[in-house]
Amino acid sequence: MNSWGRGIREITDAGDLRVVVRDEVWKQTRLGPEAVKSFDADLRLSRTVGDIQWANLHKPSDMMDVGDGGSQAVAIAKDLFHLADTKIFYGQDPAVAHELHDLFGLGPRAVSLITGWALQAKGRAVWMVGDRLYRVQGILHPLERDLTFTNAALAGAA
Repeated sequence: MNSWGRGIREITDAGDLRVVVRDEVWKQTRLGPEAVKSFDADLRLSRTVGDIQWANLHKPSDMMDVGDGGSQAVAIAKDLFHLADTKIFYGQDPAVAHELHDLFGLGPRAVSLITGWALQAKGRAVWMVGDRLYRVQGILHPLERDLTFTNAALAGAA
């Protein structure tokens, strides 16, 4: 993903808006310290050229498992959390929500929303924009739902 993102950045015209979606970030970060450094560099460089980086992580411990405790890779990975201007927290179990609280100082209300309200319906999340928190309910257009609801295809194959 890093190589592709850098390549696209090199061949596009100045001022072009690029959105780079990085799913399953834990796979890249487990490739070792150099992969973590590369990811960090891409996020930092994207700010100077106007790229929008979207990184999907499942839980905070994904970034803590990138190397030995106290290693440079873990320190860089931990700092990556704080590079994000907007963080979106979907429903989580209490242990993960408390990890998020410890990392970002969410507070008991946000932890309660993440472990309760956000789990009650698809698309619910707590958005952290800067240091402000928002309850958000995403709503898909019926065409989007048909394209993105992959569970229907899985159920039909069973």
